[in-house]
Amino acid sequence: KKYYVNSDLCKMRKPNPFAKNILKIYKKHSYIVCDRSSPLITVNYNSADSTYRLHQNIENIDCCYRKILRSGAGIKADKMYKLLSCIKFGQNFVVPTHVEAMLTQCYLPKTTKTAALLQKDAFSFVHPRNDQIPQERRPSVLLWGIDSISRMNLQLTMPLMTKYLNSQPWFEMQGYNKMGDNTFPNLMALLTGFNKSHSITRCRSKDGLDACPFVWKDYKAKGYTTAFAEDWSRHSTFDGGFRRPPTDVYGRPLVLAAERELKVSQVSELPYCLGRKQAGEYIYDLGVEFSRVNRNRTFFGMFWTNSFSHNNFALPSAMDARMVEYMRTLDKHGVMDNTIIIFLSDHGSRFGPLRRLDSGFMEERLPFLFIRLPRWIREKYPQFVRSLQANRNRLTSPYDIHATLRHILELDTPSEELPRPLDCPGCRSVLEEVPQSRSCAQAGIDDNWCGCFDYQPVNKTLPIAVNISQQIVQAINTFLDRQRGTEKCQKLRLTNIRSIQRRSNSSSYLVQLSVNPGDAFFETTVDWNDRTKQIKLSVPSISRMQFYEAQSKCTPKKENKKFCIC
Repeated sequence: KKYYVNSDLCKMRKPNPFAKNILKIYKKHSYIVCDRSSPLITVNYNSADSTYRLHQNIENIDCCYRKILRSGAGIKADKMYKLLSCIKFGQNFVVPTHVEAMLTQCYLPKTTKTAALLQKDAFSFVHPRNDQIPQERRPSVLLWGIDSISRMNLQLTMPLMTKYLNSQPWFEMQGYNKMGDNTFPNLMALLTGFNKSHSITRCRSKDGLDACPFVWKDYKAKGYTTAFAEDWSRHSTFDGGFRRPPTDVYGRPLVLAAERELKVSQVSELPYCLGRKQAGEYIYDLGVEFSRVNRNRTFFGMFWTNSFSHNNFALPSAMDARMVEYMRTLDKHGVMDNTIIIFLSDHGSRFGPLRRLDSGFMEERLPFLFIRLPRWIREKYPQFVRSLQANRNRLTSPYDIHATLRHILELDTPSEELPRPLDCPGCRSVLEEVPQSRSCAQAGIDDNWCGCFDYQPVNKTLPIAVNISQQIVQAINTFLDRQRGTEKCQKLRLTNIRSIQRRSNSSSYLVQLSVNPGDAFFETTVDWNDRTKQIKLSVPSISRMQFYEAQSKCTPKKENKKFCIC
């Protein structure tokens, strides 16, 4: 067997991304052109005076722009936007510094009472702060993320990006293991150091997430300019909302407006094209602008996309060459000279055909993560390079990345004085060596999400297999009975034990089963008490192995949807 991590406390298997059963279901996608017409407006940035100009690419057209603004009060402001009236502009119009996002409309000149609309587009702008450029040299930080891609699937679907990463000074954390089910707990551990229950009690409230101690607040307090942007507004990571923009640059008003004002084309039930561009390109284009404009200052930016990866494991292949292009653009603009870049995902495929294969257990649990240090950091702190090299095949978690983000703010602080994540005090920055032999518990990873264990098949007709499976279904039904808004959810009944495996020398079992109605397919780990003949499990941690949105529309709460068959 091949392993990503091979220590006394962790045997993390290394599945083959190009196995025959994977290649049988994989279909490579070409880049999807959202609009084949030529752009009528080109945005030109002048680095000498940090201004943007709107260039009209053909003559004899009338163009105007509508400023996009955040709207609404309280947390409703995160779900609303407004457009100001359309202001006509001429050739090479200089974008005012108060305009951060706009919708443009170009028409044929009026020959009758109405003018024919030729093209609509949406643009974002990042204007530099007027403060002084800091004298002390400190690195900026850029988090560049894609949802739902494992390191195995990155190799399969993005071979050009994989080749680029391997040919440049990027350090891969091959033992990086998710700590929770979906995006929210994994990114909250990374950004706050909290586990899921702490994230909910300390951060989620009717007043939104504003009081939450996101790490970008620490950067802001040290004089950094901050940014956060994410596509697919309907299922955003921070669906609790923010009363006020959480960062200096915030992409949400642009995304809301683009999703509603431009033509939307769906791919794999996601808003893939918004007008002339792929939805994720609005996020990454903003990331490029933010980094370029602030490259001589210090900044912390996080740019996260879902629209070409969340619902279809093969679709990232459409953005492979484009992703390399983004990285080369950052390099060309000099951003990499002073920026620590973390290229990452939150987890692998959580449902769908890839997840249902024999490699699916590891597929879901092992997101990719790469780190790039600027040359001056590598030269000034050679111990960081040695640590990253040593950590390549050691178990790490999102809590370690949180410790790393805190470490970057105080690079010269002795190790014992560095801040540790609240919910994983033993976790540490990957710029230091993490322990070679380390358990999932020591890395803040629950056993259910741990990729370090070996499981052996159990005969699924044995009484213990039937008993465990029936208790799992009973636990789901009890869970739903106790939740609000589940009155229309039907009682589930066991129809098929697909597989049951036992973890070596333990009372832990990995179970896959199907239930009716709805032919729902679940997977979970449970602890079996041989004396009481009872199981112990966390129902919210059960994985649903297929798409379920259409079956669960009668319940509003996200945590209930994967169990509810309406």
